[in-house]
Amino acid sequence: MTEQVTFSVNQLAEFPASRAQGREGRARLDDLLADSRGLDLTIDFAGVTAMTISFADEFLGKFLATLDAASHDMTVCVSGLNAENAETVEVCLERRDRPVVVANDAGHLELVGDVLLQETYRAAATRGSVRAADLAEALSISPQNVNNRLKRLVAVGALRKMRNVGAARGGKEFLYSAAAPGRRNSSVA
Repeated sequence: MTEQVTFSVNQLAEFPASRAQGREGRARLDDLLADSRGLDLTIDFAGVTAMTISFADEFLGKFLATLDAASHDMTVCVSGLNAENAETVEVCLERRDRPVVVANDAGHLELVGDVLLQETYRAAATRGSVRAADLAEALSISPQNVNNRLKRLVAVGALRKMRNVGAARGGKEFLYSAAAPGRRNSSVA
């Protein structure tokens, strides 16, 4: 069972501009997530009119760079970005070479920050739960290649990896799925 948590960035400021604000926000987020497992985290930028790249890097960039979502069974999604803030986040992700799932206003999920992984994420997310072998076949790539991509997507929190207990082949088999963003069970204002 997963818990869905939303961290509202506008609690920091409507116009977050400094690295100090980014550190404060990251500390609050780290406190919220301390010792947590099985979370679907949404980082919500609704109400943030504009932010600097310095803030975005200190808050989101460093958070994503140090996150090992796989070991915490966590997915991460960014939502509530206006056009200017979306551009700021893209610059931050590009500099950090770290992708993240972004939800647009209609709730459509898209991986931002790594063109190669976008196709794999999109194919996995549209299938609900998918086995690596099925995804490799759908993308016409080798199982090893899809496994490498899935490993990266799980590490950044774009997908969740679950053991397939009904696997008929023997050995270990896993299912991969994307979480939907939203303000559901828990929320930090």
